[in-house]
Amino acid sequence: MRHNIIDFLKESVQKRTSWWLLAFLFLLASTLGWGYKRGTLPQELNKLILTGHETLKTEEIVQIMGIQPGTSFENYDLGQMEHRLSSHPRIKSAHLEKKTEDQLLVEITERKPNFLVNSDGHIFEIDPELKILSMDDVRSQGLTVLSGTFPREKGSMSGAAFKDLHTSVENAFRSYPALKSRISEVSLHEDGEIFVYADTPISVRVQVGTLFQTEQVRKLYAVLAYLEKEKVHPKLVDIRGEDAVYH
Repeated sequence: MRHNIIDFLKESVQKRTSWWLLAFLFLLASTLGWGYKRGTLPQELNKLILTGHETLKTEEIVQIMGIQPGTSFENYDLGQMEHRLSSHPRIKSAHLEKKTEDQLLVEITERKPNFLVNSDGHIFEIDPELKILSMDDVRSQGLTVLSGTFPREKGSMSGAAFKDLHTSVENAFRSYPALKSRISEVSLHEDGEIFVYADTPISVRVQVGTLFQTEQVRKLYAVLAYLEKEKVHPKLVDIRGEDAVYH
């Protein structure tokens, strides 16, 4: 989890050339003079504290919020900025709080992807609620891929076939945690056949059948354990019947 403090005022001074700096100082002096005349000073947003973000970059968060350094707090609607952040696919919730006269705290809770989905020529990151976090912008490593032709609706993967596959693979990993690091892809073909691709410590394709439930998961685990122990390297294993068939 990252924790960033962005000092807009410091960055502004460092990046400007000397004549821009003089212009800025002149403008600042004029503004301060105007503020003193009115009996108050402008409350500008000069420092931003970001917490909770792991996947999103700092500059992406600033862009989503629409923040401009040195702009008065009066020009910002914190509720609206919270809504912008919470509406982003990768963000589950966001909380904004004005800490001082020129400092804003931004606390973010990101959604955590649990699978990649390969469908219609695109790769999606999804979370346990089937929410789509990204399309062709994978930022998470080591996730199992669910492949097939799956519908999407309102920012989520949908369809009974996908939900059944997702639930089956989740249950398989929950029952046999060792499978999670071994299986790189689970593919649902148009005819309903399910193929599992293992890539470590051996590479093999396993034809499961049309169901990926407790009995088939147990068979898959036993087959992979046997192949690893005996150092057998078939290209295809068929576990649809009572006995596994090697090709």
